[in-house]
Amino acid sequence: MKPIALFRRTALALLLGLGALSAHAAALQPITLDADALAHARTRVAARDARLLPAHAKLMEHAEALLKTQPESVTYKKLAPPSGDRHDYMSLAPYWWPDPSRPDGLPYVQRDGQFNPSAKNGDTDSVRMQIMCLGVQNLSVAWYFSRDARYARKAADYIRTWFLDPATRMNPNLRYGQAVMGRVDGRGIGLIDTRNLWMVIDAVALLEPAQVLSTAEVEALRAWFRTFTDWMLNDPLGVEEFNAHNNHGTFYDMQIASYALFSGDRETARRAVERGVDLRIASQISIEGKQYAELERTTPFHYSAFNLDAMTHLARYGELLGVDVWKKRERTRGLRNGINYLARYADKPASWPWRELNGHPESELALSVMLRAERAYGGSGYGRVAMGLPVTSFQTQEYIGLAKLLGTEPPTTLNVIDRLLWPIRTADAPAP
Repeated sequence: MKPIALFRRTALALLLGLGALSAHAAALQPITLDADALAHARTRVAARDARLLPAHAKLMEHAEALLKTQPESVTYKKLAPPSGDRHDYMSLAPYWWPDPSRPDGLPYVQRDGQFNPSAKNGDTDSVRMQIMCLGVQNLSVAWYFSRDARYARKAADYIRTWFLDPATRMNPNLRYGQAVMGRVDGRGIGLIDTRNLWMVIDAVALLEPAQVLSTAEVEALRAWFRTFTDWMLNDPLGVEEFNAHNNHGTFYDMQIASYALFSGDRETARRAVERGVDLRIASQISIEGKQYAELERTTPFHYSAFNLDAMTHLARYGELLGVDVWKKRERTRGLRNGINYLARYADKPASWPWRELNGHPESELALSVMLRAERAYGGSGYGRVAMGLPVTSFQTQEYIGLAKLLGTEPPTTLNVIDRLLWPIRTADAPAP
């Protein structure tokens, strides 16, 4: 080989290597969480700030309990999916029940807002998925605040077991998500089950200084999410979820943006965020801030906050892509109007004007929304609303499952840790 050709090839290899290293470094930054907010919280905890110490204590209590657990895997479920491959994720629709008028109960019938216990136990993967996500987040954040390598190693074990180990890894698809017995093997809305996978992505970034995941393992995880994103974009079930005009559609775009950012596909992420501004936010939030598709549900406060949770994630990803979702249509059909409407009632649940299945709204789900809004808008009273929300009564099926895993009472939940992830800097302005 001629010297000049050798030089060019060597230079090209170096450039490609530097590019790969640069992409790797960019990917290993928190995507959903804010590194500055986390650093601020860590400084305050080190200074023994009483406003954050309860959240920090709960974080470390749960992390210590998680050290005694075994990582979850889709291969541990009792029921086999229609494919016969236990590596395929499987869950049952939570609001569908056996038909009492039929001897075999088939096909199932819907009872909106009423959980069927069989959909939230060890028979399938739904609760198992949430336990994995919440466990990885808890352990990685505990590592970030303590630098105790035990938490980092356990978080890495959780990630390897669910995504990387050939014996236990999940296939990157949701063909059998939220099946309805006697009706359908899987549905597009099953993609709501993967809404918390962002916790795994951010955990990888938080764990990077601990060096508990090799570069090859991170690249393999990135490839998993790239394949899963492709499945979401092209499989008929993914397209079905894309077409949903409520929280399901919002969470679809939120997931696409998160996974694409982690995979290095900024163009796909940008399209998802920009689509979220018009197709999700503007079409779902009225000028008064009401989300009618969520208000018609049997637990309207829960679903209004649930949808805003996904929308605030999209706004966070917009920050990374130069798209200002927070202030888009701020006075009309924008995100802030939706947040303001919920903020009026979040810490005064008795004034909520919509009928609730249980007689009262699940106002604690608004906590993360209000904390992120305080960070985004600063001094607009959202922090004060957040401070008035309960921290020990959040009892979704996933949190109950995690509480059982940890050996704690169900009312002791991880939502208090949101106060550590999104610390309030100012909360003395009037409420919106």
